[in-house]
Amino acid sequence: MGQWGPPLRIARRTARRSLGRTLLVAALIGLPVLAATWLGIVLKSAHPSGETLANNTIGRADARLDVTQYDKVQVVPGQEIYGEPPPADGHDKAVRTPGTFDPLPLLPPGSKIARQLVDGGMAELRTPDSRTSATLIVGDGASPLAAGTVKVDKGRMPAKADEVAISPALAEKLGSTGTVVSADGTKYTVVGIARMLLGQSLPTVFGTPDIALAEPDPTRTVSYLVDLPDSADPGRLGPKLVDQGLFLLPRATIIDPPPAPYGTSAADIGPYAAMALVIGFGILEIVLLAGTAFAVGARRQTRELGLVMAAGGTPGDVRRIVLVQGLFAGLVGVLGGLVVAGAAVFSAKPLWEAMTDSIFTAWQIPWGTTAGIAVLGVGAGLAAAVVPAISAGRQAPMAALAGRFAVTAKAARIRVVAVVLLVGGLVCVFAGSAQIAAALKSARNSQLGTQATATPNGPIALVLVGITAAVIALVWMLPSLVAKAAGLARVLPLSGRMALRDASRHRHRTGPATAAIMMAVAGTAAVAFAAANSIAADEANYVAVSKHGNAVLRFDNGVPGAQAYRPELITSLDGILPVRQQYELGDVLLPNAKANQYGYTPVLAVATPQNFEGSNGFALLSVDPAFVAKFGAYGEQAAAALRDGKVVLPGVPLKAGQKVALHNDDSDRMLKNLDAVSFGTPPAVHFLRDTALISPAAARQLGTIRVSEVHFELTRDPSKDQLAAVSRLLGTDDGLKVEKGYQNPGRLFLIGVLAAATVVTLLGVAISVSLSAAEGRADLATLAAIGAPPRRRRSLAAAQAWVLGQLGCVLGVGVGALYGFTAHAAFGSPRFTVPWAELGGIVVAVPLFAGLLAWLLTRSRLPMVSRVD
Repeated sequence: MGQWGPPLRIARRTARRSLGRTLLVAALIGLPVLAATWLGIVLKSAHPSGETLANNTIGRADARLDVTQYDKVQVVPGQEIYGEPPPADGHDKAVRTPGTFDPLPLLPPGSKIARQLVDGGMAELRTPDSRTSATLIVGDGASPLAAGTVKVDKGRMPAKADEVAISPALAEKLGSTGTVVSADGTKYTVVGIARMLLGQSLPTVFGTPDIALAEPDPTRTVSYLVDLPDSADPGRLGPKLVDQGLFLLPRATIIDPPPAPYGTSAADIGPYAAMALVIGFGILEIVLLAGTAFAVGARRQTRELGLVMAAGGTPGDVRRIVLVQGLFAGLVGVLGGLVVAGAAVFSAKPLWEAMTDSIFTAWQIPWGTTAGIAVLGVGAGLAAAVVPAISAGRQAPMAALAGRFAVTAKAARIRVVAVVLLVGGLVCVFAGSAQIAAALKSARNSQLGTQATATPNGPIALVLVGITAAVIALVWMLPSLVAKAAGLARVLPLSGRMALRDASRHRHRTGPATAAIMMAVAGTAAVAFAAANSIAADEANYVAVSKHGNAVLRFDNGVPGAQAYRPELITSLDGILPVRQQYELGDVLLPNAKANQYGYTPVLAVATPQNFEGSNGFALLSVDPAFVAKFGAYGEQAAAALRDGKVVLPGVPLKAGQKVALHNDDSDRMLKNLDAVSFGTPPAVHFLRDTALISPAAARQLGTIRVSEVHFELTRDPSKDQLAAVSRLLGTDDGLKVEKGYQNPGRLFLIGVLAAATVVTLLGVAISVSLSAAEGRADLATLAAIGAPPRRRRSLAAAQAWVLGQLGCVLGVGVGALYGFTAHAAFGSPRFTVPWAELGGIVVAVPLFAGLLAWLLTRSRLPMVSRVD
């Protein structure tokens, strides 16, 4: 036989004849190719590069010019595109106001400039019912130079100070009106509907640079779009402008940015390592499932391969026939995945734009990544056919001609090397998790406290190595584990005994299929563990705003346009809400306290000897002792001390009779000493943990009380109508906070996890059961011949589905628990939280559902086939 000609013809004919199996393998390979290609194009188009990035960033301009407040700036190579240029050494003193400086005289004659559209802060606007906030974008949007930096849906961009354009999201909030009203009552004419290219769904208002919707920052760097004459050289002009406090970013630099100044750091390797691990496990799962299909296919064409050997074919020719089938299926899967991905991407552009919250101004295809994905897909098809090809090449010609193939009859042995690999993987996971937990504990002892995170690269790499070793060991051991599980067959009904013994005899099929189910379920179980431990950490760190069931209204005193305390407002709320009692808490100020140069009025604070050095201590908060007494044993102790005129500090160790220093919170100058006590860690309530408490009577001896928050003790939960009335009164939906404790978001998550586990389990089970049915037709014919009822085939398929699903789900949960243990350490969960409901659904409900579905979808009767010995 020739080397490749006949194998190609035989493989092509077999693929046409067994079209269902070919399409199954192609789909297994094509689905990941489809998903990866789709994701690559969508993400690349949402975050473009090259000429598209330049168009999105600076429109039709030749360069971007940054005007700083300094007389000289420095440029770090590789960091020119993002961020404001820092001042040069010794030139950090402001010499100009960037917003009023005209840079045109410093540019070549004939240059044109326009203010770039930039974030100008938040604008407070009035709606028909209340108020709303919107992102303010300011710049010369009407200039031709800015064309392409914003998407105009209708009308035009504003050209005057009393004109604005708004986003569709803001237009929906404001209603069908041609004007926008600011919080101070100023009206602006709406001349267009426009969206930013990134963050298109955000409520946004566009204005000219001189719009009065937000307070301008006089020190902020101002960016211009610059159109240079053809004779100007940006490369020579840039260094001259740097020496005058201006920075020029040429268009060519945006299109072809320089490399990062410091290369790839160790911290950058972690995400790529995790991504490589996920891709590797995904390819391994494809190889396992597709390899199962190829193994069954090779066994079903045993007689055909025997004819090849009888005609003079060598074992190498047989191996090439099976390998070419893998190559053919890989090519079909890759081409199909690429075609479907392209059709999905280009036909549903608005959907992907909404999903990424960005506007695609041009399609960007990552050709290198797509080619790599295609190569991996074809390689997966070949890899899936390797083991079946080797097994087919070892057949005896006479047995192959008779259509017989040997089943695994020898006793199952679990390799010692696999056990050592599994134990070593577990040790790595536990050791790495312990190091992550220690790093997190150390980080949370810093000033960041519970907000601190820790992701050390070494321990994370150790955990990833351990999980990889454990998965490899389990995949290696699974055929033997399937055979060991067959020992339980004697306690099962007939269909269960047959299913387990069939799984043991055909480990070439059930081992890889169960491994694929295990790996897929491990992903969903890992997500369940991670979410459960993240929720447990959030719950442990949750700090309430008041006692459960109370409503709290806070005031931003001194902030223009914010909610300020008014007695009549509190009276109105009393009439709307079901209030039993109300308590006013307030800051303590000196009698003649005045706002400083930044508009902030200093409040009185106390500092203990332990934290006075370099710290402003705890702000004093005036609170009724009767209210504090409602917070358990701690509250009763604190209330008694407050009635005695003492200051109560949260969790600060104090000696008997020790005093604390009183001072303004913007000054370290001590005013007087006060008697103070501390009763350890207070309950997890904001005002108990963050402030020093003092009674109103003692506070009035020090100064005046400015109410900062009011706590309403309610008789019941307020109704929706009452909350709506409160929102209308306050002019905002988030003014009043009703304390309901930590809200666990796990219910919807449970549904998602079970759905994902069900899908991946059914995929693996369906493939294995369908292949088992195709491979076992002769056995079913024998059963029918000796009197087995037609329903036996249904029962056997259901039992096979349950057996494979059960074993795969149990092992998958075990692998997912390794991820979960690491997540418990990484999130700082107070304990290793096990999501029992999710795991119960995965281990019990999903395999039973797989068995039920197999029973429903399996035909009871099949055409009789001959049984050949």
